[in-house]
Amino acid sequence: MPERRKYVRTRVQKRATILIENSSAIDCIVLDLTNAGAGIQISDAICLPEDLNLTFDAGRSIRSCRLAWQTLNKVGVEFR
Repeated sequence: MPERRKYVRTRVQKRATILIENSSAIDCIVLDLTNAGAGIQISDAICLPEDLNLTFDAGRSIRSCRLAWQTLNKVGVEFR
């Protein structure tokens, strides 16, 4: 199957945190990164909102994201 991504993804295993409305924090692992987004592993099936934030450094820098897809334990986000 041909690759459909616009950008080459880099495989990583980096801890991060999904921030929802500045009140909820969900620990996760980023599995791959591109200039446009990320593939993320989460612990269990949760319902995420379309708009969320991602931080790699305990909130010192925050990336605004849009939820692109979701399965039981993985999500894809697009950086805004």
